Amino acid sequence: MRFYPKICLSHILLLLLFLTSNIGFSQADIKKQDSALVKEIIAIPVIKVIPSIEETYAEIKLTEKKIIPKKSIVLIDSLFPTQVSLIKKREIEANEFISANPNRQKVENLIDKWIGYREYYKTWSNSINEYLGRNVILFESIIKEQKKWDLTYENAVEREAPQQLLSSIEDVIIDLERLNEKIKDQNNSYLTLESAINDQIALVDEVTEDLLSLKNSEIYNLFTLRHPPIWKVSFKVAESDAIKAGVESVGENSLQIWELIKTGEQDIYIYFLIIILITLGILYLKKSFLKYGYEENNKDLLNARAIVVDNPIWAIVFLSLFSALIFFSNTPKLFTDILVLITLISAIPLVQPYMHPKFKSITYFVVLTFVLDSLKTYLWFSSPQYRLYLLLESFAVFALLFYYIYPYLKTRKLPLNRFGTFLVTLTPLLYFLLIVSVVSNILGYSNLADISLILCTQSSVLTLLFYALLMVLDGIGIGFINDHFNQKSSFDKTKKITLELKTLQVIRIVIFGFWLFYFLNMVDLYRPLADFVTGILSEPFKVGTITFNIGIILTFIGILAASFLITSFVSFLLDGNEVKFNFIKLPKGIPAAVSLVIRYFILAFGFILALSALGIDLSKFNLMAGALGLGIGFGLQTIVSNFISGIILVFERPILPGDRVEVNNLMGTVNKIGVRASHITTFDGAEVVVPNNNLIANDLINWTHTDNIKRIEIIVGTSYSSDPNEVLKVLLGIATENSQVLKTPPPRAYFIEFGESSLNFRLLFWVYFDNGLQCRSDICVAIFNRFLELGIEIPFPQRVLHMTSSKEQASTELPIPPQIEKTSSDTNKPTKDSNTSHEGRDKSSNW
Repeated sequence: MRFYPKICLSHILLLLLFLTSNIGFSQADIKKQDSALVKEIIAIPVIKVIPSIEETYAEIKLTEKKIIPKKSIVLIDSLFPTQVSLIKKREIEANEFISANPNRQKVENLIDKWIGYREYYKTWSNSINEYLGRNVILFESIIKEQKKWDLTYENAVEREAPQQLLSSIEDVIIDLERLNEKIKDQNNSYLTLESAINDQIALVDEVTEDLLSLKNSEIYNLFTLRHPPIWKVSFKVAESDAIKAGVESVGENSLQIWELIKTGEQDIYIYFLIIILITLGILYLKKSFLKYGYEENNKDLLNARAIVVDNPIWAIVFLSLFSALIFFSNTPKLFTDILVLITLISAIPLVQPYMHPKFKSITYFVVLTFVLDSLKTYLWFSSPQYRLYLLLESFAVFALLFYYIYPYLKTRKLPLNRFGTFLVTLTPLLYFLLIVSVVSNILGYSNLADISLILCTQSSVLTLLFYALLMVLDGIGIGFINDHFNQKSSFDKTKKITLELKTLQVIRIVIFGFWLFYFLNMVDLYRPLADFVTGILSEPFKVGTITFNIGIILTFIGILAASFLITSFVSFLLDGNEVKFNFIKLPKGIPAAVSLVIRYFILAFGFILALSALGIDLSKFNLMAGALGLGIGFGLQTIVSNFISGIILVFERPILPGDRVEVNNLMGTVNKIGVRASHITTFDGAEVVVPNNNLIANDLINWTHTDNIKRIEIIVGTSYSSDPNEVLKVLLGIATENSQVLKTPPPRAYFIEFGESSLNFRLLFWVYFDNGLQCRSDICVAIFNRFLELGIEIPFPQRVLHMTSSKEQASTELPIPPQIEKTSSDTNKPTKDSNTSHEGRDKSSNW
């Protein structure tokens, strides 16, 4: 199987590079830096020369250590002559190979080998170029230092400094010149080496292009009759040694692996760090699943959880190996194939638990198929032997399919998941491809036989790898979401499940995209498809004086879309309601401020980059920016005021999302602090959009800013016959017994005043804000019940209404004020008024 992740990824990067190749600033000339901005080099004062000499010598010693080449650079210098002779020998073999009419598989093997040579040289060139770039920076700093000491020497001469001091300055200048010459010599030496490496890269590219031209020639067309029918072939005919150039040498691959280990020491350290991060991450997610539990009913979600909980070790091993396939560049073919083989083996325990028992053992045959395909790379076959090998492999795959799928109709009715059902449905297509491979091989259409068998065998290997990757990433994604939701005090379970299902969908789409990419590359369709798409995207169009192509427009849209997606993701992580970084101990509100800065920066940078992709000269916006500033000053004062107020709210943090606030007779919970306005959800369920300026300019009450406790006050009156000491004791007891009342600060009860008709008491206690309304209600009910038990009367205002006769009412125009009820001594007097009063009282009671 031809599985080259790094090479394939390089193709993706090349396509992206083409899309962004038009991202350039359209300025015709690069403006020179204003000399006024360059820091002027001045002489060191005479009195500071001695300390400066010591500092300069320390810098010289440090620079001498920095310019010492790394072991990997020295190793490149020593290995290069051997590699040049090897490439020269391989070039001769490749030219003979091209003229020998080789098999398509051998051509592909040789192309892959030469691509590996190029990547090998490219790694060397990048390492040397990085070393030279650092030396250039050091060289420039030494030049500046040398100029400074030249001026210092002239200044010291003018001021008639002692000869000993002048000699010390001269020694510093000489040491700086010596260091400059050393850096210059090293740079020249490694520039020569880099130039020689680039010449070798050009040679490798030339040979590779010749091989690609051979592969794309008519002779390798799928329907070209390349060989006679198999019954006319003689198996005794030996092929020339030039054909053997397409066979990978195990010994040569072993030497390349050893050289890779020696030159890639830093990459190995970074890879081990990646393994540690993968291990810690998966073990943390397993611990989170076990701590919080997981009780969803969706089968896909439960399977994702089981990967992390039941198979964490295999998940770590598989993900580490798969990361190695992508991380390591310029790996020899033998190293890549061994890595793929081990990755396949580690994928088996991850996928078998979710397969039907009838098909579990088929994973071992997938691994065996990969081994059989890989042997064709390292074993030499003549053309007849190669055709016979393909024939035997086709029959073996056919027998395996028949064993596992027969009877087909009955197998389709098995209780399989959607993916398994889809694979079983593809079985007739696989049968057809195998028949085509056998028949075309027998008749001599070896190209068609080869590609048909590859579609059956290598696609199964790709499917096993990416299905295991899908399961592992599903488990990680669901574990991450489950952990962060469960760390919150409360959350919407429906939102959590919806987010988890969407995450699974996104992961599946991405994995399918990578599977399709590798599949197209496997059947040699990626390069022509990429060339076709590149041609369409680069086709120029002209409208008036503007010239553009589809690639520029797609790049512009893509940059803007990516900017908005990234800002949404950052907002979701840092200040969203679904996921929070609880493992980062930041003060409340700081993540929102950080999120705001990051989002604005990404949006601004993305907008500038998108405009640059269109080739727009940003300097032409100076006039527009001035006009825009004038317009803002006159017409957009309110919007700008709200925008600035929003920034103040985010950084000053007088209110935060989740706070209970009261502003302009509006009370509710802060839901979101936006750019122009903030959203407050009232306790009645209405969402009110409040301009940020109102929150800054008006009085604002924040009930939960520094803490979440609130004081409740209850005023109650008792009759004058009650004992105030007993009432205070009862009130404190009721408040203390309530579980929602905080112990600190403790509740307080006060006798506050002698009322008109009652003794008035005041009960104060503290509760959490969310419990305030319920706690007030519970305590009021408890007070009423306890007073009722103890016979403590709660008075209420009473008024007696006295009514007079109609004649007396008519005799006066003034309204009669209400009369206070007479005492018993007054009511015993037999008067007319008295009788009238009793008559009125009776009427009042009847009414």
